[in-house]
Amino acid sequence: MVLGGALYGGRWQRDARRFARRQGRALSRRPLWLFSSGPLDSSASRRDLPSPRSVRRTARRLGARGQATFGGCLDARASGRIARSIVQTGKGGDFRDFDAVSEWASGVAREIDSLLDTGV
Repeated sequence: MVLGGALYGGRWQRDARRFARRQGRALSRRPLWLFSSGPLDSSASRRDLPSPRSVRRTARRLGARGQATFGGCLDARASGRIARSIVQTGKGGDFRDFDAVSEWASGVAREIDSLLDTGV
């Protein structure tokens, strides 16, 4: 399984946190990978972005096999007061790296194939 969420203030959005908490037992019984989307600055271009501490704790609690952080996107159509204020201060933009996402997803797929081959 793959579970991810957008980052706000260094934490996953509430729905992702709530899902991980409520479904923790089921998630911890399956091969699991986590991802986060959110840095809205030049750090997003790094391929080895560290996961926020709260996501690392969730990964440990659920026994995730891996985690990744990717750049996010926040544009003028953003909804919500905080998102709009970020865009108005000029800090929005599109920092997504689809090649990095694809590379990570391919790695997850290879691991899943390997698990299936071993009967896990």
